[in-house]
Amino acid sequence: MVHDPLAGCRVVGFDLETTGLQKKTHRIIQFALVGSDYDGSSIHFESLVNPQRKIPADSIRVHGIRDTDVRHSQLFGTHIEQLDELFNDAVVVGHNVKAFDWPFMANEYLRCGKTMPQPRAIIDTLQIARKLKLPKPHNLGQLCTRYGVKLENAHDAAADAAASLLLLWKIMESDPKPFRRTLDDLQTWLAGTDYNSSGNLGPGYDDLEPFDEDGKIRINENDLIVSFGRHRGSTLSQIANTDASYLKWLLSPNGPFNENDRDKIRTHLFELRD
Repeated sequence: MVHDPLAGCRVVGFDLETTGLQKKTHRIIQFALVGSDYDGSSIHFESLVNPQRKIPADSIRVHGIRDTDVRHSQLFGTHIEQLDELFNDAVVVGHNVKAFDWPFMANEYLRCGKTMPQPRAIIDTLQIARKLKLPKPHNLGQLCTRYGVKLENAHDAAADAAASLLLLWKIMESDPKPFRRTLDDLQTWLAGTDYNSSGNLGPGYDDLEPFDEDGKIRINENDLIVSFGRHRGSTLSQIANTDASYLKWLLSPNGPFNENDRDKIRTHLFELRD
């Protein structure tokens, strides 16, 4: 490709296996990150996790991981420091990662009383398949078959993480035009919003009035639009519904806003609820 929006980034494919599908009640039993660092060196970090609960038979039939496989594994919290190191400022790639894997991990972090890492971007290959209106089905296995990505041992976290990353490259290679954007604008396009900085998708951020001192938040009628980071192009209300931990960080003293701007944002969000 002439333009690679991921050039110079740490890029990791990411996948989880869990005891079930409900993120509030089920637990992670396996995770994997597979990719490359800023200098091109390989990244491969995977582990089984003791979920401290029984693995249902229906889940075992999917991924093949049994209670005996994880009985002597470490708890999720023991991996947080290394996960933070790899995820922070990385481009995270996964299939259905935004709706499943990332919220699941957020709940594990919450149980440990820890703040979620802050990736540079999260790229969801399922979201890309839908955005490009690729023929269904859109499950990882079928998409890999369509693009010639070898996926052996499906529903193993490392295999699925690597396949998701390879799938992204194959899609970008076969249809490069939609990916001739900056990484920030690529996230905006995938989010399906009309706000961007290049003018390709509608009014640019510069056309919207800054809400905070530095213009990290822009206001459009009653919407506050984030103009930076992995949620670039999303409204604060959307973030509150999909990634509450990120909003908590935005409004914390460790976040990007001064105290006055934090108060303004809280007031605006409170008024929207009324």
